[in-house]
Amino acid sequence: MSTPVRVVYVTGSGRSGTSMLTGVLREFGLHVPGPEVASDAAGARGFSEPQWVVDFHNGILRAAGVQASDARPIAWHLVDRASIEGGARGQIQEWLTAQVRQHGNLVIKDPRLLWFFELWQEAAASAGAAASCITMLRPPAEVAGSRAAFYQGGGLVDRVSGWINLMLGTELTTRTVPRAFVRYGDLVRRWDEPVFSAAATLDLPMIHPGDAAAVARADAFIDPALHHAAATWQDVPVPAPLRALADDTWAALDSLPGHDDAGTRAEFDRLRALYPYVHRKVAASPARRIARIMPADVVPPGVRQSVAGMLWRTPGNAGRHRLR
Repeated sequence: MSTPVRVVYVTGSGRSGTSMLTGVLREFGLHVPGPEVASDAAGARGFSEPQWVVDFHNGILRAAGVQASDARPIAWHLVDRASIEGGARGQIQEWLTAQVRQHGNLVIKDPRLLWFFELWQEAAASAGAAASCITMLRPPAEVAGSRAAFYQGGGLVDRVSGWINLMLGTELTTRTVPRAFVRYGDLVRRWDEPVFSAAATLDLPMIHPGDAAAVARADAFIDPALHHAAATWQDVPVPAPLRALADDTWAALDSLPGHDDAGTRAEFDRLRALYPYVHRKVAASPARRIARIMPADVVPPGVRQSVAGMLWRTPGNAGRHRLR
């Protein structure tokens, strides 16, 4: 019996190390379809993203009126509707089938992919390929801090809310395929351990520690100095209920590499049910309005944190620091 072609999807929020992981996987023979998105200051070593995939996703997101890191719970429905109206399923299947036939084993990465993951899963099956998924995990304050450093637009509240919305949705939608999880810090410090562990979990025989040439190339590719945005909540002041939910979401995500089980999934179900309530409350909060009009490059983070904290400690907000 012949070994099926593998398609590995790399998911995770932007600035979580998805490009770094994809770069390692390609060193072991997984093909990144070209042409690729050109590198820039935000990805000096390249993004390892197929230009067609990025352009296609962006087109559907624009039609849906959804941002790549949209914080609105309804955004998932809007993307699903726009995908149906735009014939996304057929176009993804046509493109992926052609790539599988031409190149064999693939790795597909784009931070926007999580909005369309079910369609990509169906496309792999249609192409006769075995699909699996590796999700990159990085703490929310680091992601928000890194995005603020490299991208314009959007406030810290929106960035943290978007991270929660996307990561909770990603966890749910990837349950139907073989999956693995890699922490960003682990990848930067000692890439071989998490990558080979993920490969064993997903039965990816081409990613093997015995391939000395590939190991050497991956060693040269990984730069520990890239972990340069180790932000904390002191650098990312957001309302206390949002921070509490982000902390709970990160705790659940952080447990996934060793505990992708029913108990952890139940916790994610609880967090997803809670998120719309927190999002609605925070979106209407004075703290968010203050944060939006207090530019981070003018007002020190400590001052922003103090003002937001005072607003969230008013009598009307008492008891809402942790919403359970």
